[in-house]
Amino acid sequence: MLDVIVKLVLAVVLGGIIGLEREFGQKPAGLRTNILICAGSTMMMALSGIILGGAPVGSADSLRIASSVITGMGFIGAGTIIQAHRHVHGLTTASTLWAVAGLGLVIGAGYFLIAAIYTGILTIVLLSFPLVEHLVPHRSIVRYNLRVAGIEAVDELRRLASATGEKVDEIFFRRDANGAVLVFVITERPSRARSFRDKIASLGEIVEIRID
Repeated sequence: MLDVIVKLVLAVVLGGIIGLEREFGQKPAGLRTNILICAGSTMMMALSGIILGGAPVGSADSLRIASSVITGMGFIGAGTIIQAHRHVHGLTTASTLWAVAGLGLVIGAGYFLIAAIYTGILTIVLLSFPLVEHLVPHRSIVRYNLRVAGIEAVDELRRLASATGEKVDEIFFRRDANGAVLVFVITERPSRARSFRDKIASLGEIVEIRID
């Protein structure tokens, strides 16, 4: 009983450290969520030891319980991921929850030092990597709906994207009540977006531009 209590207290402390970082960052899964996931996975792992009567941590049955916890976390993580206008949000939150579940399993297995080191690594990644990401050129997926006067616009757009270094992800025609619309999906740098759109507007075949 004392062993389980120590593990749960440690889960609350270490899971709370990760949760505080998420809470201060105003993320959807904050302090309580991370503590509950860490404590829950710790309890499942500790419970496996109790049920199995002290069987080794690496036994097939204990590993089966651990894998079930990780699999179950996939459903919770999927619920935190949102896709809107071809942009995906919440991947970091989902990954954090999955990592915190793993932290709980480490604690439940009794590897306290490894759990402390693991918590430190997760905290460093969450705190410092956003600063590093600002140094990396950011790209966004943008969907252009271009009303065109002719199919020659396809070749012009491809040449324009190639000249400016933008990546063409998808290009196709569709028709609506007013005629042909060229759908043009690219991965572009926000710093070049205005210049690229001005160049599109200057093409002779483009009649109307709408951006999703």
